Amino acid sequence: MLKRGLPITWVIAPAKPGFPITWEIALTVLAASLFVLFGIRSGHTIDMAFLALCYGFLALGMYVPFNLCGSLSLGYNAYFAVGAYSVAILSNTAPVWILFSLPLALVVSAVLAGILGYLTRKLSGFHLALATLMFGIATQRWLVNTTDVTGGAAGLGGFGAPDIFGIGTGREQLLVVATVVIWFIAFGISRIRGSAVGIAWRVQRESSIAAEASGVPTVRMRLFALMIGAAIASIGGIVLALANGFVVPESFPVSVVFLVLFMPLLGGTGSPWGALIGAGIVVFLTVGFTGFGLPGALTFALFTLAVLIIAPKGILGIAGQLFERLRLSKDARP
Repeated sequence: MLKRGLPITWVIAPAKPGFPITWEIALTVLAASLFVLFGIRSGHTIDMAFLALCYGFLALGMYVPFNLCGSLSLGYNAYFAVGAYSVAILSNTAPVWILFSLPLALVVSAVLAGILGYLTRKLSGFHLALATLMFGIATQRWLVNTTDVTGGAAGLGGFGAPDIFGIGTGREQLLVVATVVIWFIAFGISRIRGSAVGIAWRVQRESSIAAEASGVPTVRMRLFALMIGAAIASIGGIVLALANGFVVPESFPVSVVFLVLFMPLLGGTGSPWGALIGAGIVVFLTVGFTGFGLPGALTFALFTLAVLIIAPKGILGIAGQLFERLRLSKDARP
C-alpha cells in the first residue's frame, strides 16, 4: 500500500519467467525481423510497413493513458501531426535543424497533452472524450487554415531523412531504425506496466477512489500518462514525414484515432505488444488484404467483430491461454 504524500518509486519490473517475457519478446523479435525483411522488397510493401509502424507508435501512445490509466483522449491525431510538422517546418527553415525535430516534437506534444489534460482533469467519460475530440478537430482545421506556417491544404514537402555522421539514410534504413525504436518503446512499456507506476495506473483505471485512498496522486499520474502517450505518438508523425518527404493535413484525420482504438483489442490489451500486433493486422486488412472481394474497411470490421466474440482478450490472450494449458498439461504428466 502506498502512503499518502510519498512519491511513487519508479521501479522497472524485473523479467518474469513464462509467457509474458519469453514468448512475447521472442515472437515480437521474429515478427519484426520478418517485417523488415519482407518490407524492403518493393515500394508497396515498404509503404505498408511504414504505415504499420506509424499506427504502431499511435497505438502505443494511446495504450499508456487509455489501456493502462483508463483516461480516454481522442486528440491523438494532433500529436501525430506535431511530430510530422516539426520535421517539415524545421527542414524548410534550415535543413540541419531537422535533427532537432525529434526532441522538439516530444516536448511540444507532451506539453500540449499536459495542458489539455489539466484543463479537462475534472471531466470523465463522454464529456472527456468529446472535449479531446474537439481538440483533434480544431488541430486539423488549424493545419488547413494556417497557410503561412503549415502550407495549408497543400502541406509542406521537399525534405527527406537526414544524413547521420555523413551516412545517407534511405527509406530502407529508416524502416530498420524505426522498427528498432518501436520495439524498445514497447519493451519499456511492458516493463513499466509491472512497476509501481504501472500498478498505480492500473489501480486508477479500475477505481480512482481506491487509488486516492492508497495515496496515489491521481491527477499527476493521469497527466504523466497523457504526456508519455503524446510523446510516443509524435514519433509516429516524425517517421511518416521522413518516409514520405512531405506532409499534408489529410494525413492526420480524426478518424485515425478511432481506428487506433481497435488495435490493442485485436492484439491484446494485456500487453503493449498486442497494440503492435493489432497495428499490423489493421494495415494488412485495410490495405494489403484483397481476398473475398470485400472492401478493406468491411473486412476489418468483420474480423474485429469475430475477434471480440471469439477472443475478447485478443490474439495474445489466446496465445497466453494456450501456453498456460500446455504448461499445466506438462506439469501434470508423471
